[in-house]
Amino acid sequence: MGDDLAVVLDDERRLHRTGCECGERPGLLGHGTSLEDPSGRLPGAPGVRVLRTLAEATALRGDLLGASRVVVVGNGVLGSEIAATVRRTGPAVTLVGPQPAPMTDQIGSGVALHLAALHRRHGVELRDSTLVDGTVSETGPSRGVRLTSGEIVEADLVVAAVGSLPATDWLAGSGLRIADGVVSDSRCRAAEGVYAVGDVARWHHAALGVSLRLENRTHAAEQALAVAADILGADRPFTPVPYYWSDQYDVKIQVYGLPTPDADAEVVEGSPDEGRFVVRYTRGDAPVGVLGWNMPKQARLHRQTLLERYTRTAAPTAPTPS
Repeated sequence: MGDDLAVVLDDERRLHRTGCECGERPGLLGHGTSLEDPSGRLPGAPGVRVLRTLAEATALRGDLLGASRVVVVGNGVLGSEIAATVRRTGPAVTLVGPQPAPMTDQIGSGVALHLAALHRRHGVELRDSTLVDGTVSETGPSRGVRLTSGEIVEADLVVAAVGSLPATDWLAGSGLRIADGVVSDSRCRAAEGVYAVGDVARWHHAALGVSLRLENRTHAAEQALAVAADILGADRPFTPVPYYWSDQYDVKIQVYGLPTPDADAEVVEGSPDEGRFVVRYTRGDAPVGVLGWNMPKQARLHRQTLLERYTRTAAPTAPTPS
């Protein structure tokens, strides 16, 4: 839609912007996510930075020039990446988060322990299975965080990476189904002529028979291509093998599929002791994910074991939302 970015969806599901009506053209909802803070005390507090936009990245870089101690709150993918990047610039870093080890929920406990060891080797202090109650400030910017235990972790700078929520508030009353995102069918259609893509979209994965919402750049780009093809008449379900990567220090982690902490994880190539390995995740007898740790070519080859599960289209397709 170019510059015709919709800000209103009317009762007839037409997209509008001030001075613009998009009319009968297909509508595309791709408004991403907004910040989530379970404590309600971090983003927006003085001296607390978040990292979502170029402007926020520029501001964070400037703050780091004068910082000697940094606390990163949130030990998922983004928080782990921020901790690694900040540590390489010089400041002491404490990574605080609820997961038992960095990225446990995303890659399972076994690989997460290797990631924890990697951070410790680079001097990061890990405070795992730990919640933050708020920031500490006498006057002016934050001087650290207060844990729910009452302990104070001092810092010159606090960076919050505590999660996000799909940006759907503006769709209230639109008639679209909203449930942790814009609910869509297997073609990513939220309604006749209305599509949802990217972080905000919860679509029906026809091969898996479940609805998914994924937050990463690769997925958003692939989904946008699928929607464009559907608008042009392809009429194919969007059945990707989910994929993302994470660069931390000198390690590239690549994740295919949807590994979960309860899946069985087995090293199928390389060795953790050598710093290069591939892990296959299975549930029952079915492969559900592949992870590469500094083995990009080999991980890509093992991805082939996931194709039948993720790309077959025999599973029933959910009906288009009305």
